Amino acid sequence: MRLPLTHKQKEWVEKTLAGMSLDEKLGQLLCPWIGGLSDEKLKRLFDEVPLGSVFFADWNLTQIRRSARLIGKLGRIPALIAADMDNGTKSGTLFPSALACAAANKPRLMRERGRITGREIRSMGIHWSFAPVADLLLNPQNPELNTRSWGNRAEAVLANLVPLIRGMQEDSRIAATAKHFPGIGADDRDQHLCTAINPLGRREWMESYGRVWRGAIEAGVMSVMTGHIALPHFQNKASDPWSALPATLSPELQRDLLRGELGFEGVIVSDANVMVGIASRVSADEMVVRNILSGGDVFLFGDPRQEFGRLKKAVSERRLSEDRVVESVRRVLEMKARLGLHEGRTEPEPTPAERRKGAAVARELAERSITILRRDASLPLRLKRGASVLTVTVKNKFPREPHRCPPLDIVDRELSRRGFKVRRLETPTHKRLMRELERCDAVFVNLQQPMHSVIGTTRLVNHMAMVFWEGWWVGRKNIVFTSFGSAFHLYEFPHWPNMVLAYDAGEHAQRAAVEVWLGERRAAGTLHAAMPGDAGPCINVREE
Repeated sequence: MRLPLTHKQKEWVEKTLAGMSLDEKLGQLLCPWIGGLSDEKLKRLFDEVPLGSVFFADWNLTQIRRSARLIGKLGRIPALIAADMDNGTKSGTLFPSALACAAANKPRLMRERGRITGREIRSMGIHWSFAPVADLLLNPQNPELNTRSWGNRAEAVLANLVPLIRGMQEDSRIAATAKHFPGIGADDRDQHLCTAINPLGRREWMESYGRVWRGAIEAGVMSVMTGHIALPHFQNKASDPWSALPATLSPELQRDLLRGELGFEGVIVSDANVMVGIASRVSADEMVVRNILSGGDVFLFGDPRQEFGRLKKAVSERRLSEDRVVESVRRVLEMKARLGLHEGRTEPEPTPAERRKGAAVARELAERSITILRRDASLPLRLKRGASVLTVTVKNKFPREPHRCPPLDIVDRELSRRGFKVRRLETPTHKRLMRELERCDAVFVNLQQPMHSVIGTTRLVNHMAMVFWEGWWVGRKNIVFTSFGSAFHLYEFPHWPNMVLAYDAGEHAQRAAVEVWLGERRAAGTLHAAMPGDAGPCINVREE
């Protein structure tokens, strides 16, 4: 449960609220993306719109710190600074993905992970984490979740989610955000492209997603992000699910379910306004007003000047009451008070010892996460020093989000360090691959198709799929298939002889994968998700 406000915190909230102008109140309902703005443009923006929060997407540490210091001086009421923190920070400690952490089966480390992330981002001037993901991975073909989820069972999700939330909030005074209500992961569509549908009936939802959301709320999570996701059985739309509105526009889901039945009292923030899951359902002129009227508190992205003008117009036309505005403003101010923003203090950077601790936790999670999903005689490989090995990286040549597809250079260096002669190909043509295969003693096929590398799918498509033309691996010895992204490639290629899951391409995962290939490390991970039934005899081998 959320900790009650102290007397001083309550006093600040009430005094601040009583002294706010309508413009200041409306500004608390907006959280635009401000990455890349110069100091002068930031000042002009805050002069025109007294924003309650802002979002950083570009991880330029120097810029974040400079802008955070400046924003702290702008406006009478301190602004929240938010950022995505699914796996920690790109400029600090980057942890393995959620599915990898669940595979490592070390929930005790989740609180430490939350504390470390919170400590690092608070020292940068960030107060609000748009994480963790609370969605259940019920459909392996969902293009948004995959390794972002903790698994397909409420127990496994909560075992990791609850200590992570507590580590962020109680140990580091960072507001955690459970997302994406009412839960993506059952549909195979992407809310970036349409309103996704959660098809579960009331009883099924309450026993699965409902348990997760209740657990996050009972853990005291300060905010919940609503998704552009419909839940037709709760919206009287079971017979016509495509007419059901996304949660970001639905009073039945935001007010009745999340606030009423589940008892959430914190801040509801929408997912991004640019996504087609909301943009296809209501005009841009009406979007922010409809979101607030249906129960939202903070509207994410949008042009701040335009959205501010739309809110002011709605109030002047009496479509949006000031009482409704105050209801949300109070929640935002209470979250700021819990985080101590009114105290104006800054946090020092983590010490070298703290950074080493963070790296050690990230390394342990990555090392324990490596999962053998299917084994054959090739695993582990027994190669002599001097053997010629070929690494074949299969990835999109122009990933939409390049940071999700870092090069697998560490794999090559680790193999070279052991005395092997390494040649590397990256998404080669079939002809080039055939030529190189004749010159090697072993082949490591490394798949890199993480979420959002290609919008709308995590499957191997186009030139990536063509790498496997003619089934060239059949009958070949010393070949190992490893995924550094999606956990479900074995569904697409059910006749591959083996499959190792590294889940992502972080440096620790790359090193640990090499050690498993060569029998230097036991694979201790367990996949917490169900492979589609027709994927063949997948065995989840956990070695102790």
